[in-house]
Amino acid sequence: MQKKYFHFLNFPIYIVGIFLCSQLTNAQLLELDFTSEKREESSFRIHLIRFGIVGASSLKHLDLTAEVLKFRYDTKNGLYWGFTVFGTQTIWRGNKIDALNTFDFLMNPIGGTVHGNLLTRIPLKRYKTKNSNIGLSMGTKWIQGPPLANFKSNSFFDHYLRLGWIHQRLLAEDPLTNSSLSFWTFPHLQFHQSSAESRKLYFNDQIDPFAPGYGIELGIEYNTQLKVTLHGQQLLNTDPQGDFNRFITRLIVAYRF
Repeated sequence: MQKKYFHFLNFPIYIVGIFLCSQLTNAQLLELDFTSEKREESSFRIHLIRFGIVGASSLKHLDLTAEVLKFRYDTKNGLYWGFTVFGTQTIWRGNKIDALNTFDFLMNPIGGTVHGNLLTRIPLKRYKTKNSNIGLSMGTKWIQGPPLANFKSNSFFDHYLRLGWIHQRLLAEDPLTNSSLSFWTFPHLQFHQSSAESRKLYFNDQIDPFAPGYGIELGIEYNTQLKVTLHGQQLLNTDPQGDFNRFITRLIVAYRF
């Protein structure tokens, strides 16, 4: 398969990867915000072990993820910055193909044995019950693949970037019971970058080192405590006759402690 490189986009993803790896830290759970008025001051918060997450994919994977650490910064003008560390463990694999099992980690937006993610949200339009934002998500996943011969390291890094439009809407709210129901969507373009060696070892050289793609995220949040998210995504420059030229879906249920 002929290798293609896009050096201009590849460079920032690589730099982000170095930064995240240096901090020892796959997209984070979106934080909904329906504040229509300008804040009086900016705020900075730190959260530890906040969400327990169960995920299931069309690749027949069932896994558990923990949101281990989160830094959140909200500016007075509505700009949001969040940095999150995830850890994921597979508890059931429904297929026997090692390459597809590893591919599931690659396509899991919060997957990877260890995963650091930086998300920024730039407000476009803000109302009391809905808002629109530009969403930029980038990070690095440390992924462990199947055992390799001669005791070689069986792990690699995947660096990614997602750019798209985030729309959030408040569907229902009851101040008397302090309950609410919200919806969001995040259609986006995405770019993954990893070493040529890892693509050859784990994916039979069917994925280019720099792999563009697309995806969409749809979610429901109840009482800021329960999130149910449906992801769909696909890489575009894989081998047309290979195992990875497919649209991957994933259902994620997250509960806030």
